[in-house]
Amino acid sequence: MLARVASHLYWLSRYLERAENMARILDVGASLALLSGQGDERAAIEPLVITDTLESFHKTGQPPTPEQVARFLAWGASHPSSIVNCLEASRENARAVRGSVTSEMWENINDTWLQLSSKRGPVGGPIDASFFEWVKERSHLFRGITFATIRRDQPYQFIRLGTFLERADNTARILSVKQARQGVADDEGDLADHYRLSAVLRSVSALEAYRDTYRDVIDSRRVAELLIFDPTLPRSLRSCFDEVVSILSQLPQAPAREARRLAAHMLANLEHGLLDDVYAEGLDEFLERFLIDNIRLGNAVHSAYLEMK
Repeated sequence: MLARVASHLYWLSRYLERAENMARILDVGASLALLSGQGDERAAIEPLVITDTLESFHKTGQPPTPEQVARFLAWGASHPSSIVNCLEASRENARAVRGSVTSEMWENINDTWLQLSSKRGPVGGPIDASFFEWVKERSHLFRGITFATIRRDQPYQFIRLGTFLERADNTARILSVKQARQGVADDEGDLADHYRLSAVLRSVSALEAYRDTYRDVIDSRRVAELLIFDPTLPRSLRSCFDEVVSILSQLPQAPAREARRLAAHMLANLEHGLLDDVYAEGLDEFLERFLIDNIRLGNAVHSAYLEMK
């Protein structure tokens, strides 16, 4: 497969997954801001902290209110990872390789863009829960159509590889939300922490999985254990890297030795790691190290398969 085609397919799926993940972050961010009160700036900027866009937002000169933050991350023309820009980039990548995707896949992603354009007004578009749900549903629909219609050859594998690398990055980032402003000892603080952890679980579609697994009150350590180590949860770090390692084993081996080594090392840490070790290192430090390693892996994949040589 040509590196150009592989790159378009890989980034098609990464951008679509990123749009869905941004919708998830904004959805949980809105819940946490509502829980904390509209005057709490720390809660309002949490989505910016998660997505490493706090500095970019400050450059806009907008006040750090939940509404302005959501509008920047959803509709900001100057923000390359806003929902609108991610969906546009995904469509453009799909259009560049229409011969490598099925007609149903192209029709779905093009229709998503047309619907999004119809939602846009003079100052952007909606930033409510129903819009975020729509973004998630369109992403789910594309993945379902992809699974049902495309051959299981290299184009399919590059689409999946982009999805799972992006998803692992998002889960690690959104898990860091639960670290914000914990440790309040009174009953009101305990209740707020419960709703905060519930919002985090909902943001990665894991609330039911948590209840099925633990059948107990929501505990911060168990949330971390589920989202890091559970191999059966589709958005856990372990599940994502089970998929990444499997995909890399099905792609040409010679150019990707470094990518396969990094992926195998990260998976081994998730397969054999212990929650006590994570907390001994510090959850924030563990997640930061994971994100750095995931970026290194993405760079290795790019060097192996996506560069024009």
